[in-house]
Amino acid sequence: MNWYTKVLKQYADFNGRARRTEYWMFVLINVIISFVLSFLDGILGLTKATGGVGPISTLYSLAVLVPGIAVGVRRLHDTGRSGLFLLLALIPCVGLVLIVFFVQEGEPGSNRFGADPKGRSGGGRKQRPDDNDDYDDRDEPRRPIRE
Repeated sequence: MNWYTKVLKQYADFNGRARRTEYWMFVLINVIISFVLSFLDGILGLTKATGGVGPISTLYSLAVLVPGIAVGVRRLHDTGRSGLFLLLALIPCVGLVLIVFFVQEGEPGSNRFGADPKGRSGGGRKQRPDDNDDYDDRDEPRRPIRE
């Protein structure tokens, strides 16, 4: 839930970079909330007058529209692409390429859009004063590699 609230706090921040986890957790929680609110609209009978779209889910969708666009732009920035690539979503079938961009690993180290949100420097590994080859490359706490 922290990833979701982080995106909402950066409501209209189109600068910087967003990790894959930040983007996909926002999408997942957003879909779950939308489903629950649509179900609630149906139970309350609010969808009959509007042709299947309820006012509660509509208001929620409008409320998260700007943060959704902003986190999408920041996610594209993490992969080294301009936020203008988000306009590909408006082209039928071609917009599917955005899914490929969103699932790609971000560029290690800083890029023209800001510092790496994972804290990596250029080589894909976290640099530490005592860094040596006895540690693995994952985002989990570092543990010595046992051979």
